[in-house]
Amino acid sequence: MASGAESAGAFQLDVATDELYAAFSPDGTRLLTGGRRVQIWDGETGRCLALLQGHRGPVTALCWAPGGEQTASGGFDDHAVRLWDVGSGACLRTFDGHARYIRSVAVSPSGRYVVSGSGDATIRLWERMSGECIRVFEGHTDGVYHAVFDPGERRILSGGRDGTVRLWDLASGRCASLLQGAPYHVQYLAWASDQRHFLSCSRDIRVCDAAEARCLRVLSGHTDTIRSVQWSADETRILSASHDRTVRVWDSATGRCLQVLEGHAAAVVAAAWGRHGKILSCDAGGGLRVWRPAE
Repeated sequence: MASGAESAGAFQLDVATDELYAAFSPDGTRLLTGGRRVQIWDGETGRCLALLQGHRGPVTALCWAPGGEQTASGGFDDHAVRLWDVGSGACLRTFDGHARYIRSVAVSPSGRYVVSGSGDATIRLWERMSGECIRVFEGHTDGVYHAVFDPGERRILSGGRDGTVRLWDLASGRCASLLQGAPYHVQYLAWASDQRHFLSCSRDIRVCDAAEARCLRVLSGHTDTIRSVQWSADETRILSASHDRTVRVWDSATGRCLQVLEGHAAAVVAAAWGRHGKILSCDAGGGLRVWRPAE
């Protein structure tokens, strides 16, 4: 296991917040941050590209829509989800209905739907164009921290403070399966391209089988909460970001940790695969780092 990597850039973002939420664009070129305000940054230079204003209070959920031309965000105080146009910075639509803070938001692969997860322990499915709530998923016993569509747009995975992962049928709203056993709050979920396997993270990383509703492998090594987890493009590696101030790269087949990236001064809240093999990461203090690929 390599214990370090050469940093290709380190930047301090002017995020003006005590608790940062962040999401990299799918190609790793841009970074979306929340907290006291929503901002878009160049992922490799740290330059601020846009300021999106409209939420009342902190922003605690963020995502990019497919194609990268729109983003979505969720508020802590206003309990609302907002859809934004990246080019103009305009708020295109507001989705209201949750009773508590928004902790998760995602746009479906086709762009037809938006899904949000809340501290009220519910998940809501919205029509993106009309803003209408068309289904409420209930079953979690505490706040929902992440909800995400499968690539085929037939199911939703969700996880949260109750330490469970639930698989929902989009058409019926029925909970198809339940996975328990996470050592802490489930923070993030990521589907594999086969639409059967997925990753979940809490204080460890789990490779799971959705069809059999079971954990196949546990990846251990981080010493604090893991905030995000991603497959590489070929799904041979896994990338994770943790409150222990490190980013780790794992072999997805064996679960072996291949590399530990160290240098952040605060909890790492997001990491992504960038262009040309680079890795990008952002911490809770607004520290942005770009790492060169390992030789």
